[in-house]
Amino acid sequence: MSSIAILNALPADAAREALHACCPSARWSREMAARRPFSSASALIAAGTSLLDGMADAELVEVISRHDPIGADAGDGRLTSRWSRREQSGVLGEGVAIRAEFAELNRQYRERFGYVYLVCATGRSAADIRDDLVHRLHQDEAVELRTARAELRKIVELRLGRILEAVR
Repeated sequence: MSSIAILNALPADAAREALHACCPSARWSREMAARRPFSSASALIAAGTSLLDGMADAELVEVISRHDPIGADAGDGRLTSRWSRREQSGVLGEGVAIRAEFAELNRQYRERFGYVYLVCATGRSAADIRDDLVHRLHQDEAVELRTARAELRKIVELRLGRILEAVR
């Protein structure tokens, strides 16, 4: 049985839980589970990103704020946290000084925008992410929210692909 078929066959509660690891929004997870069956991985990703694109700004900020801050190692063992550690490996593998710098930059970002700095960190170095964070600290609030939405979209696309690996 293919991984998309397994996801399609999950009971509604299990599907919502699995999908919630991709995007920490109860509404998004519920609507994604209700849209099953998906014909393919690309149909799954298209549905997920479509729901994100239509998400109201207030919900978007709430969802972004549920993500682990860049450089902070959430060690609770949840699938989301394991994925976050994997995605942030370019930062988490660095020394104490760079992580302290990220903590300070994250504090400044949250103070300025009111939510967590969100970036699709997969494959990016700590220096690249730090430069991006510093740049984004100076963006207009509306531009930054659009940037954060685009980053969340990348993360959700990546994680929807991973959820198919996880349900095998």
